[in-house]
Amino acid sequence: MVVYFSGTGNTRYAAECISELTFDETRDMKKLIRTGKRVKFYSNKPYVFCAPIYAWRFPPLVESFIENSDLWGSNEVYFVATCESQTGNAAKYLKAICEKKGMRFMGFAGIPMPENYTVMYKAPSKEEQKKIFSRANGEIVRIANIINSDEKLTDTLDMKMLKPFTAMINPWFYGAFVSSKKFRVTDSCVGCGKCAEVCPYKSIRLVDGRPVWGEKCTHCMSCINGCPTAAIEYGKKTVGKERYVCTRKPDIEWR
Repeated sequence: MVVYFSGTGNTRYAAECISELTFDETRDMKKLIRTGKRVKFYSNKPYVFCAPIYAWRFPPLVESFIENSDLWGSNEVYFVATCESQTGNAAKYLKAICEKKGMRFMGFAGIPMPENYTVMYKAPSKEEQKKIFSRANGEIVRIANIINSDEKLTDTLDMKMLKPFTAMINPWFYGAFVSSKKFRVTDSCVGCGKCAEVCPYKSIRLVDGRPVWGEKCTHCMSCINGCPTAAIEYGKKTVGKERYVCTRKPDIEWR
């Protein structure tokens, strides 16, 4: 079973490709998180958890979801991350979750994808996106082949020199950058409510037809990048920046 969390579509794409290549089913973690209920899974095949890297780890709400979900059937778990270029020491924390749950950690791998953290960076050009996805497809096939062979997965992005810094970078990032306070809407807002529908924390509500952000936020960029009229800004940092959403469907073949 391939279970994924995706803010702007990169991880969804990777998960759906892996699902097709491993002849398995997918489950959307964000929708499950929004229910607020403890989730019970059953799978005869290995579990494959896919999520983006935020400051060299899976997002806290993803780690918490995995740790608190009931996993029945297979006791093997693979982890696949999408990222801009680095995965830090994410595998260490995921392996610890497996050990705590009595599951067999089958490895971790990162897949470079187009940058989507709009509050800090610009999205790559359409041409560059094509190149990134072309390279990503090759890594997705490698990962799927390993899963189908029931072998241990290795991370081609592993940079041992960065691993010790994850314990410092991750909490610093969340303390210094992750906040909902700077989100605002312009007059382009049409009150469609899509931002409220995609927030994993259900932290956005409409007041007089305009979104209002609550305190809980993981900076998944679902709201700002998914707004159909690009009406959401994050202070002045996102003004003039092109929004990024991956709407690709699996278009990958065996190699």
